[in-house]
Amino acid sequence: MSKATRMVVGAAAMAAGLAFASSATAQSRCGASYIVEPGDTLYRISQQCRVPLARIVDLNPDIDNINRIEVGQDIRLTARAGDGRDRERDRDRRAGDTYRIERGDTLASIAQALGVSLIELINANEDINPFRLIVGDVIDIPGDDMGATVRVRPRSGPAGSIVTVRARNLRPRDFVTIGVGRQASEWRAIRSVRVAADGEVAAEVRVPQWARPGADLIFVVDTDRGFTYKSGVFNVTARQDDRDRDGIALEGRVRQGVECYTLRTPDGDLWSIVSDDIPFTAGEYVEVRGNRVDVSICQQGIGTVEVTSIEEVNP
Repeated sequence: MSKATRMVVGAAAMAAGLAFASSATAQSRCGASYIVEPGDTLYRISQQCRVPLARIVDLNPDIDNINRIEVGQDIRLTARAGDGRDRERDRDRRAGDTYRIERGDTLASIAQALGVSLIELINANEDINPFRLIVGDVIDIPGDDMGATVRVRPRSGPAGSIVTVRARNLRPRDFVTIGVGRQASEWRAIRSVRVAADGEVAAEVRVPQWARPGADLIFVVDTDRGFTYKSGVFNVTARQDDRDRDGIALEGRVRQGVECYTLRTPDGDLWSIVSDDIPFTAGEYVEVRGNRVDVSICQQGIGTVEVTSIEEVNP
């Protein structure tokens, strides 16, 4: 397709895209807003309502921690009429798959307005001279599938150990969710983080306690845009020294048992928990650390843990 033809097609696509944006941005699968219910997370709301997590954060500036929202909180999902910031985003971001250059534009300013990196914008428009933009020319907006790469270091370790998950070539300032599972199609979310301006993200996470020595795990980075990128295989190893073999770390929901308090882990295991100086509260979701007790008065679950530390965490 010639450049002139592409300009005409792009302009038509822009007009159609703008008409669509004016109606589409007023809707979401859940309506204009969503009331937080027990067990909800922003990631779950994003997936359920088909609204990118980064957009939810932009629309709700009062949310200062994406991992902590309250039951009953009103989450805004669409732009209000007259919201200049969102009107500009709707105008610029998705005019078909193209953008028409305006007076004063630079590739850097266009990349920032579109929410893409300068490098991917240049790569998507190899026939454009980045130093001599022509007003009225139509350039291509990079697609959502960035072909990101994910690495995890180290590549092996015991349950409870810390690993660093790194990904590059993501969409700048998007939110992504890091997860882990026995295979890429079956994973559990660990935490959500925001991508840096250079399209990279690095986050420290723990190898899940349900992972058994000898198991292979896959860490994933899941985007708002419908793409999930996976790491290479991570091998779960046994603990090396006696202290680590005796020590144990678990997370789960605390319950009042028959003789002792119990902890139900996410994979369904039941443990009895005891301590001489640490109080337990039924109903709390916690991470506990301690030592496995060989003999105990507690007769529930697969074992008893003498707890040395406890911390309330998000499920």
